[in-house]
Amino acid sequence: MQLGRIVRDYDRAYQEALAFLSSRSEVVQTDQQVLAWGDGPSLLDLSTHLSEVLGSITIEQLNYLGAPYSLNPNRRSATIRVMRRLSRHRMIETVLRCWGANGPIAADAVNLPELLVSVAEQGGTYPIPSAMATALLVEYPDLDADAGMIIKAIVKTGYEHLWSIGFSELH
Repeated sequence: MQLGRIVRDYDRAYQEALAFLSSRSEVVQTDQQVLAWGDGPSLLDLSTHLSEVLGSITIEQLNYLGAPYSLNPNRRSATIRVMRRLSRHRMIETVLRCWGANGPIAADAVNLPELLVSVAEQGGTYPIPSAMATALLVEYPDLDADAGMIIKAIVKTGYEHLWSIGFSELH
């Protein structure tokens, strides 16, 4: 681990980030300006890897679940611009996990983007919310990946009803 080291070599940082992401996810866009990928590793996973291999680097996503997001902001380090997009299922799962952790959430909550990012950046697998997301997609097959629309669908269906489906899928 290279503690205290700041990465200024953008090309080296970009190539290391691309290699890390490509080994764990399908990189859907790479143009030396923005690295984009689907569900895969979180921004925190990418940042941790780059810090361990190269040193401190700034990772910036202009719109992450409705808000700007930056890790390790440092004007002296190289900045890699990224675009992690969650699939429809993963986005629904993230909203459900956020609801489970924080209680009912409103579609127009001011802090909704921050709540979603905090949940999306946590690693691990969540079988009950995953089964709940699948059940919600069965109920609403055309449900968009928009958090506000997802919350409205959860309210209509009932979080507790979805939870009972998710729980019964596992037992």
